[in-house]
Amino acid sequence: MRICCLGDVHYHGGDFDYLVKDFTRGFAEVCRGVDAIVVVGDITSSGRLDYADDVLRAIKMALRDVGLLNTPILVVPGNHDIYLTREEMERGLDSLQKLSKFNSLVESANCVALMEKPLKIGGSGFVGTIGWYDYSFAPQWLKLPIDAYRKKVFGTTVWADKEFVKLPFSDEEFVKMLLDKFEKQIREMYNSVDRIVVVMHHLPFRELVYYKHIPEWDYFSTFMGSEAFGKVIKEYNNKIKLVLYGHSHNGIDTRTCKEVDNIKCCNCASPKPTAIEV
Repeated sequence: MRICCLGDVHYHGGDFDYLVKDFTRGFAEVCRGVDAIVVVGDITSSGRLDYADDVLRAIKMALRDVGLLNTPILVVPGNHDIYLTREEMERGLDSLQKLSKFNSLVESANCVALMEKPLKIGGSGFVGTIGWYDYSFAPQWLKLPIDAYRKKVFGTTVWADKEFVKLPFSDEEFVKMLLDKFEKQIREMYNSVDRIVVVMHHLPFRELVYYKHIPEWDYFSTFMGSEAFGKVIKEYNNKIKLVLYGHSHNGIDTRTCKEVDNIKCCNCASPKPTAIEV
């Protein structure tokens, strides 16, 4: 099976025609003949649903142009996709509700919202989650208390989730909620497929996090993901053979793969797609 994977488009409006042309060029270069298109989240910068709709429309138009229109498009959200606009905050919307709205938008665009509906293609099962962080990736060498990470501020720099993600509970509770749903998907798919592909935005393994031993950089690396997802993935590693993720891209090589405990993990945090074999 061949999968075409992309993500972290961070679209903020602008030239829609250029967006279509950029996707078309990328799909034409590496994705002809693939069995699935996978989008690993952060398709917008601001969380605006109209921008998210633009990106999905652009992807579908580009796929049509290269003869892949009937290829299934599998989508998970990223942290930016559940950002609240000022208007949404004023209406009292929270990011859990925004997550639901995003997944509904994906389905209305005739794509697969993997968080809501895992998919079987041939002998491969696809399960998905946004993933999240619970501070388990905090660099030990900084020797900061957990509350220092909950503030999401280092010096004068603020992790944008602090301002634009409004959950009705803690990050740790969000991880637990997501993890329960994620493992349930794996169990439901487990006996009916030969292999399972995990699609998520955040990183599941510390080995995938790029630390620099620079205080500010390593502090914010805490928000790359959670070891809890990696633990579940390893429990089912006789079926889970591939993890596709995004989120990690600023100053970091993307469109690359690395093995963690014999599980192939590929960074798809680029709007330029890459083709991956499983």
